[in-house]
Amino acid sequence: MTDDRRWMYRRRGPRGDYDDEFFNGLQQFFDFVYSRPGVHPNAEIRCPCSKCGNLPHHNRALVTDHLLRYGFMDAYSVWWAHGETLSNNVDPWFAASDVASSSNIEEHVNAADDFHHMVYDAFCPSEYDRHRNETEFASENVGDAPNRHAQSFYDLLRASTIPLGPASNDQTLLGWLSYMLHTKAKNNISGVGYNEIIHGCRKLLSPEDQQKVPSNFYEAKKFMKNLGLGYVKIDACVNNCFLYYGDEAKSLIACPVCGEPRYKRCNSAQTRKKDRPRNSLWYLPIIPRLQRLYMSRKTAEHMTWHLKCRVDSEILIHPAQSAAWKHFDAVHPSFAADPRNVRLGLATDGFNPWGHSSRSYSCWPVFIVVYNLPPEMCMRPEFTFLTLVISGPKSPGKNIDVFLRPLIDDLKQLWSSGVETFDSFRKQNFTMRAMLMWTITDFPGYGMVSGWSTHGRLSCPYCMEMTRAFYLQNGRKISFFDCHRQFLPASHSYRMDTTQFLKGRCEFGPPPPRLDGHSVRLRVAALPDVLFGNPSVNQTIFGFGETHNWVKRSIFWELPYWEDNLIRHNLDVMHCEKNFFDNIIHTVMDDSSSKDNVKSRMDLPLYCDREELQLYYDRSGSLCKPNASYALNTDKKRCLCTWLKHVRFPDGFASNIARCVNLAELRLVGLKSHDCHIFMQRLIPIAFRGLLPDSIWGPLTEVSNFFRALCSPNVNIKDMAVWETKIVEIICKLERIFPPSFFDCMEHLAIHLPFEARIGGPVQFRWMYPIERQMHKLKQTIGNKNHVEASIVEAYILNEITEFCSRYFGADVETSWSKPPRNFSAVPLYRNTEFSIFACPGHPMGSHSQTRCLTAQEMKAAELYVLLNCREVDALLDIFDREVGVYMTPSDPHKARTRSFVTWFKDRVLNGHHEGNGVLQYLALGPSWTVNVYREEIFQDEEPPSTQSNEHSSNLASTECMDLHAEGATVVDLNENVNDDVDENASEGNDGYETRSDASGDSSETE
Repeated sequence: MTDDRRWMYRRRGPRGDYDDEFFNGLQQFFDFVYSRPGVHPNAEIRCPCSKCGNLPHHNRALVTDHLLRYGFMDAYSVWWAHGETLSNNVDPWFAASDVASSSNIEEHVNAADDFHHMVYDAFCPSEYDRHRNETEFASENVGDAPNRHAQSFYDLLRASTIPLGPASNDQTLLGWLSYMLHTKAKNNISGVGYNEIIHGCRKLLSPEDQQKVPSNFYEAKKFMKNLGLGYVKIDACVNNCFLYYGDEAKSLIACPVCGEPRYKRCNSAQTRKKDRPRNSLWYLPIIPRLQRLYMSRKTAEHMTWHLKCRVDSEILIHPAQSAAWKHFDAVHPSFAADPRNVRLGLATDGFNPWGHSSRSYSCWPVFIVVYNLPPEMCMRPEFTFLTLVISGPKSPGKNIDVFLRPLIDDLKQLWSSGVETFDSFRKQNFTMRAMLMWTITDFPGYGMVSGWSTHGRLSCPYCMEMTRAFYLQNGRKISFFDCHRQFLPASHSYRMDTTQFLKGRCEFGPPPPRLDGHSVRLRVAALPDVLFGNPSVNQTIFGFGETHNWVKRSIFWELPYWEDNLIRHNLDVMHCEKNFFDNIIHTVMDDSSSKDNVKSRMDLPLYCDREELQLYYDRSGSLCKPNASYALNTDKKRCLCTWLKHVRFPDGFASNIARCVNLAELRLVGLKSHDCHIFMQRLIPIAFRGLLPDSIWGPLTEVSNFFRALCSPNVNIKDMAVWETKIVEIICKLERIFPPSFFDCMEHLAIHLPFEARIGGPVQFRWMYPIERQMHKLKQTIGNKNHVEASIVEAYILNEITEFCSRYFGADVETSWSKPPRNFSAVPLYRNTEFSIFACPGHPMGSHSQTRCLTAQEMKAAELYVLLNCREVDALLDIFDREVGVYMTPSDPHKARTRSFVTWFKDRVLNGHHEGNGVLQYLALGPSWTVNVYREEIFQDEEPPSTQSNEHSSNLASTECMDLHAEGATVVDLNENVNDDVDENASEGNDGYETRSDASGDSSETE
């Protein structure tokens, strides 16, 4: 607060009377307001008292009375609502929070106040000012009544004050109706089911209140629809070549490109039905949805969170810290000057609303992601806006540009001129601008939005025409085998290897250059115009597949800033990881989808020098395929499948992978993307150890570590630079093991993923997992499968309304913002425990099935687990580290605790060093050898416990849970801990990998 405005919050003197300084300040305030040009001396002005909050207008006398009675509203040291600009000594982005941090005026005890403010947040304050006088004149029978939009505003405002039921003074019609619609949307209740619930609720109300409540779902939705933001239905050509968009196209009755009629004519001349369009696009305008993020006081403050996190750090937790964000700020400083300007991402993918049925249908929703928000809000469904719904039944393909036209026009407007928006947090009107950072799609979708086809030999959008990919003669597919040695350092030994890669070939060439945005723009500008849809002429651009893979000039190049983005289209890590894993697991399991098939072996003599794997004929003349060292035999496959059938994970960590194990056929079926994600990063080092030779297990483990580091929520820039070089060597190691048919484009794209992580930030903001979940929710909302797209849009609009209302519900209402934790239990599992580790809430699932004795290995794991996760032992852990630190090697300091801390702790405590400390005495005695076994136990804890001091170690859950009873204390342990550490020395030097079998807890085998 500025020094000369402190009188505003010193209304009364020491004796309780009004301070003279306050009266003088009021005179100063009114002199400033009424001295502004165009302000009449008798004009009504906004009332800045703490009760009115600058919303209503009053005359000077009433404003004076309010300020004397209630004082000025908080955080109003700058009179922005009365024409004053921000002074130089006030932070323009946080001036509104100088007083609000101590007393937040947005918090209200009465629920009616919350819904009253919700209506103001839904309608722009400028509209409130514009329609205010209309209502006052209408009440005095002067002039016209409010227009329809203004009337809907006042209807909702009136509903926020109408009490419902005599016993609930704080319940209003708007609040109750918002809650009922929220319940319907959250539980996906049908319209008929909602009507039955409302019919039962109305019987509990008085006849007077029954007249207030809408009697069915249609009336309720009609009443609440003005809180939503609506959509526009645009007709399109049936061949996807033209959009009837704009004033000139509205009158057309046939496509100007292909001549197909616009409407499907009704056969009967007597019917009253209108002609229906043959194809349609549903567009949900993005501009009002972005404006509401600032108009709502629940989200406006968070929209500038990115300004606080932009510190120079090597650890990236948000795209705002990335090089892509900073580079754009440097190129466009006028855009970066206002942190309220919005950064967006575009995501799209297709899905079949009928699941895996034989009916072919592809519906394509397009989403917009807002990156101004904090990490915990950024990718939430509430802020991932559905913008377009492209009708099926076929994928739009490269014609997607036709349907993106309305969105691109809005993006160009948001960049060039911006839109006036009210910031409810700072109580300011400002010009909001926005820019699109990148797109998020799977690899086929990458080709649709970028214009560079992702099929064929030139499918890599980074290597482009400089790729070394080739066509397999017998496999009849593109292989990226031996395309990666050119990325190695010039002195690397692999470059001169003529036997393990393409036979007789050395690599001397440099890696392909990465083109910047300006270079790509020059290439795109030279492309000829392409007609979209299904014209009869050939649309293939000359040289396609030989010198380039362009199929069109993408519509995104119409954005003036598109070439300034360092990353324009993201490679989807989710699909890259899944396809990479599929190739590994099918080849290792040697099933019907293996990349090591007969045709692959027929190609080996043509490209590789691996005589031991070549096909041969036996004495009977039958063609035989030699067993490969990377393929499991029947016994090993049965061992792996049996282990997977019984593996268990912590609750909520992964799905039940056991359902994907077919013991009869010894194969894995039905693995979802997240199952592959877990298997790739957590199970490969454990599952294949001992089943594959160390020379094969090692590179596969390095691949696992690579994707685990890549998917970390905190990206270290230096680590990504190391992985950018290391992944090339890992792929080269795999090329020395697997046949050429193993290496399709997905294995090759892995070498470009660290670059995108280093430039764009964590992959969690740039992959398809949240988008896939959104599409799954959209599929669940389809009520009429004859009108899939319309059903999706109507359900989304309702969900948008209820989600907006849910932000204003009380804390007692469960919403997406106040959802309890998974398997919530407010009662500690053991109420009388003396140890902090066992005081966490939880409950056993089912009664204990049996009682048994621990093995010596289980007892050791139980003692180590408890001591390393009990806060009462932290002081002794520090003493232990100091005493044994001189004996620890720098490369492996964490093993000291694992190997000797339990013995050291017992000797120290039981020998009298800590007499009188009953807690430590109990812990030193250890658990009982007899345990009660449960099927599973659920815990709520802030951080997962660890079994080692190594911060990179992780634990898989047990197949059973046990109560471990000590002398006077009860201890709970998760049995069969698994440590999937990989020896860092494995990647150094040759390809030899030493297998660790230390029983002290360093082994990766299941205990």
